[in-house]
Amino acid sequence: MKKSVVVILIGLTSGLVLAAAAEAQYRRGNRYNAPSFRIQLGKFQPDGESSYWDGSAFDFDRQADDFEDSVLGLSYLRPLGSRLGLQISGFFYEGSEDLAYVRFEDQFGGDIVHTTEVELAALTVGLIYNFTGPDAALVPYVGAGGGLYGWRLAEFGDFIDFDDPQLEIFEDSFEDESEELGFYFTAGLEVPLADTFSIFAEARWDSAEADLAGDFRGLGKLDLSGRSYSAGLSFRF
Repeated sequence: MKKSVVVILIGLTSGLVLAAAAEAQYRRGNRYNAPSFRIQLGKFQPDGESSYWDGSAFDFDRQADDFEDSVLGLSYLRPLGSRLGLQISGFFYEGSEDLAYVRFEDQFGGDIVHTTEVELAALTVGLIYNFTGPDAALVPYVGAGGGLYGWRLAEFGDFIDFDDPQLEIFEDSFEDESEELGFYFTAGLEVPLADTFSIFAEARWDSAEADLAGDFRGLGKLDLSGRSYSAGLSFRF
C-alpha cells in the first residue's frame, strides 16, 4: 500500500482521538451532543465484477469470493441533530490466495502456483441517520458517503509464458497500486449499554473501480467493490 494512504489513515485516527478528547470537556454526559469514536472488526468479501477478476477465475482455481478476509475499521461520529450524524471513517483490508492454473501442469505433473495479494485502504466521509434517536434501547441506522480508496495488487510466484511455443514456466513478480474515488452504503444496529458506551453490528457495501496499469497494463479494470460485515465498540466522550 502506498505510504501516503497509510499516513493519511494514521493522521486521521490521531486527529479524531484528540478532537473527541477535547470535546469531552464540555459534552460529557450529554448523549444527544456527544461525539463518539468507533472501532470494529469483521470480514470483507470482494465483488469481483471486472475483467481482471473474470480472467483470473477462468485461468486459475480461485475466484473473488475466495479472497474474503479480515477488515479493521475506525471512525469518528459527530451528531448533527437527534438522529443525524457526520461520520469520518477509515478501514483496511488485505486478502491473499495461492492460485494454480486449471488447464496446465509442470513437467512433473504438479501445479503451477503463484500468490495474489489485494490490499484496500479507504478514507471516507458520510452521513448516518438513526431511526429511533440516541436515547432508545436499540438504534437501527443507515448511512452513505464517499471518499478515497487506496489499493495495491501484487502477484508473485510461477507463471507460464504463453508467447513461448514451449510454454516456458518462469518465476516473477508483478505489482500495481493507486488511489480511486468511490462511495459506500451502510446499515447497522447500535445497542447503548451506558451513556458513554455502546456495541454495534454493521453491514457495508463499498464501490470503487481502477484501471490497471504498471505490470498489469492491458488487463482492463480491477473491481475494488465489496461487502463487509463487522461488529465493534462505540465510545462517547
